[in-house]
Amino acid sequence: MLPEIHSRIYKTNENYRLAKIRASSARKKYGIENGPIKSPVFSYLEQENCYVVTYGFNKKANILGMYIKQKETKIVLIHRHRILGNQNFTAAHELSHVLFDEEDMLDVCVPEGYSKDSNEILADFFASHFLMPEESILNEYNWGTFEVQKVHILRLSAKYQVSFIAMSLRLYNLGIITNELYQNYLTKSKKGKLKLVEACEAEGIDPKVFQTPVDSYISENYIKLLLGAYHSANISRSVMVDHFIAFLEKNLETDLKEIVARADSTYPDEVGWDEL
Repeated sequence: MLPEIHSRIYKTNENYRLAKIRASSARKKYGIENGPIKSPVFSYLEQENCYVVTYGFNKKANILGMYIKQKETKIVLIHRHRILGNQNFTAAHELSHVLFDEEDMLDVCVPEGYSKDSNEILADFFASHFLMPEESILNEYNWGTFEVQKVHILRLSAKYQVSFIAMSLRLYNLGIITNELYQNYLTKSKKGKLKLVEACEAEGIDPKVFQTPVDSYISENYIKLLLGAYHSANISRSVMVDHFIAFLEKNLETDLKEIVARADSTYPDEVGWDEL
């Protein structure tokens, strides 16, 4: 049975319909009920055995994230300098590739407005459906009985953990706000004039989704892989520290001395590079 499409803009778009089917199956797979997801978006990638890292791409680079798949190795890089809402959408975009693209690939996720092929558009549609299901958004308010204000979009963005612009675009696609209003928000956003954090503070809304996370993120399963290589003497301590850890510290822009200390404190007594 084909899903009902509520968006008037994408009523006959087969990619949009396929993305909705895929997103619904993904939410069911992870046990997600209607409404916003409850777990961090990165966790769904990790359930698919991906190594997830918030990476320090060049601040001027028009890259939101990357997905690298080589046989059984799957790495997802999320732009370290983007706000949490952007990071969540990018992670959901890459989840589409992880779940439904079986071949080895190097995917580069770029912002809205850049040329994208059909598969990239499909992944964007998937992210929208996965994070902001049509039925859930339509049931949030008695739409049509009041004028949609900035505060309504702020509250929805915070609830669904997406950026203000992503939610605005969703509302426009569902016919809830006009294209004129969406374009107005988009223009202000590009000029840094939306002042979302200040607006959240005035309305008592948690602004976290509109801020760049202070801490870098690196999957625990990657740390375990690195420590496992060191503990089994596949790499020396100097290689671990001077190459792997140093590279991560530079690109994650963070201090990983705690991981080195953890590696040393848990080093097996029966294994040691001094003995080899």
